[in-house]
Amino acid sequence: MKYLIVSIIYIVVFGCFCNAQNRKEWLEDIAYYQKTLEEKHINLYHTISKKELNSEIENLKRKLSSLNDFQVIVELMRITQKVGGGKGDGHTSVPLWNKELTRYPIELFNYDGDIRVISITKAHQQFLGKKLKSINGIPIEDIYKKVLKLTPFTENKYSAMDRTCSYMLVSEILKALNIITNLEQTAFTFTDAQGIDKSIKLKSYHKDALASINYEKLKYTHPNITPPQDAKNKNLWFSSLNDSKTIYINFKAYPSEDEMNNFSKQIYQFIEENKSEHLIIDLRDNYGGDFFKGLILTSYLNTCDSINWNANVYVLINRKTYSAAMVNAMQFKQILNAKLVGETTGANPNGYQDLGQFSLPNSKLLITYSKRLFRFQEPKNKGVQPDIAISSKWTNQKNSIDAVLNWVLKDISNVDVTRD
Repeated sequence: MKYLIVSIIYIVVFGCFCNAQNRKEWLEDIAYYQKTLEEKHINLYHTISKKELNSEIENLKRKLSSLNDFQVIVELMRITQKVGGGKGDGHTSVPLWNKELTRYPIELFNYDGDIRVISITKAHQQFLGKKLKSINGIPIEDIYKKVLKLTPFTENKYSAMDRTCSYMLVSEILKALNIITNLEQTAFTFTDAQGIDKSIKLKSYHKDALASINYEKLKYTHPNITPPQDAKNKNLWFSSLNDSKTIYINFKAYPSEDEMNNFSKQIYQFIEENKSEHLIIDLRDNYGGDFFKGLILTSYLNTCDSINWNANVYVLINRKTYSAAMVNAMQFKQILNAKLVGETTGANPNGYQDLGQFSLPNSKLLITYSKRLFRFQEPKNKGVQPDIAISSKWTNQKNSIDAVLNWVLKDISNVDVTRD
């Protein structure tokens, strides 16, 4: 009994000691967080005052003894979003890139408030397209509001809709917010078109395990536009239709400078040989990179005299057109006289961009910040506005209809008919 009492005392004392050490390390990290952001951010207090940030920091310090590690991280996510997120500074964030996290094998999309399943494991494919009603019995509207306040890389309502749907599937975030208690699996409740609810238990997985799961997905398709068999990059390729009169460029991610040069040369040669007239550049779902590489593409395209530069150049955009892709969309409009078609971009044309990053010394938590202030247009719009606005609708997604691309192809055919 004596040894048992001693052991219990040792565990309690040692546990308190560990917590004290942990608190000390977090205090060091928090001090480093604020000091380094002040040193590196181009203008840290553009939205929140120094007094307000100090108040948030002091409040977090007071709560440290009652928080576990990930709850501290979530608090830093929330504070960092107040610095700039939603205010044109989505690059200042806590993205969790270097953390070992678990996620649920499901993808969600926000259709004007309806959170629907657009991807899920084949074992649960009957829930594809269903509305998500709750997680662990908590209404999805309540979860959305909580996660919205800490989601990284949000600059406007469109990026908030996208990012929140992604981050509320991270099980560690849900646990830190007291939405779930079990990290391994939890109950998801869905509602069908008849209003009937059904619940399933979904297990959370690490990144590598998620990649090996077979999914059933809803996606837009167009039978006439497919990647060429010899495409070296699945995120950057071009195809032709209409007897090569129309060139479609799938631009989902930025390659190296050499790759972009080679790719641009290939397009230039194809257009020259086939005297192509219509040009479509698809920047939807492009999360950004280096917009100067996008200008390499324009430098080649701009020399193609066969393109109808007066009317038949289109750039497709949506809520997932971010950062450099948003900038390139604006530049393509200016340089190539392109019509912007689709949804408002998730990034703002005027605001803090150009991402830098550093890690906190003890927790190694990654913090990103904005290094530059860009002003690409006079009006301070929240997102780049399309010339032809076509919103994301569930009915189109359900039927695999790409309304944006269909509008463009119809516009091209109308021009051709008028010309004939």
